[in-house]
Amino acid sequence: MKKLLLVRHAKSSWDFPHLKDYDRPLNDRGKRDAPKMAQWLSSKAQKADLIISSGAERAKNTARAFRAVLNTPLRIDDDLYHASHSKLLKFIKQTDNAINCLILVSHNPGLNDLADYLLSGFPDNIPTTGIVSLNLDIKKWNEASPEKASLHFFQYPKNL
Repeated sequence: MKKLLLVRHAKSSWDFPHLKDYDRPLNDRGKRDAPKMAQWLSSKAQKADLIISSGAERAKNTARAFRAVLNTPLRIDDDLYHASHSKLLKFIKQTDNAINCLILVSHNPGLNDLADYLLSGFPDNIPTTGIVSLNLDIKKWNEASPEKASLHFFQYPKNL
C-alpha cells in the first residue's frame, strides 16, 4: 500500500504585478494556511517519506512549511510547475519504491485533473493549501492507476 498526498500550493500574492507567475510569493493568508494545514496533517499522525514540490516560489514556500512541521525531506523539481495530470502521473510512477508516502506540492488545474483521473471522478476543486490524500493499493509506484486508488481524505483550510 502506498499513500499519495496531493497538495495545492497556498494562496499567493498578486501585490507585485512586475513578478513573473513563477516568482509570486505567498500572501498573508498563504503564510498562515500552509503551517496550519501541515499541523493538521501532523495531528493525524501522517508520516511522509518525501515531499516533492514545484519550483514556483509559492509552491516551494508551501512545501517548506510542510517540511518544517513534518520533518520530511524535500525535493524541488521545476517539471511540476503547471504540469498536466498526465505529466504528474508519469512523475509519480517514477518515484523510488522505497518511498511509501509521497507528498506532491503543485498547481491546478493539473492536481485537480489528476485527482479526477485517479478517483474516476473528483467533483471538488482543490482550493489553495487543500490536501487530497489517496490510498494506492500497489507495491510499486509504476502501478498507480484509477483501479488501484481510493480517497482517504480531502481537507482544506476553510473546512478546519
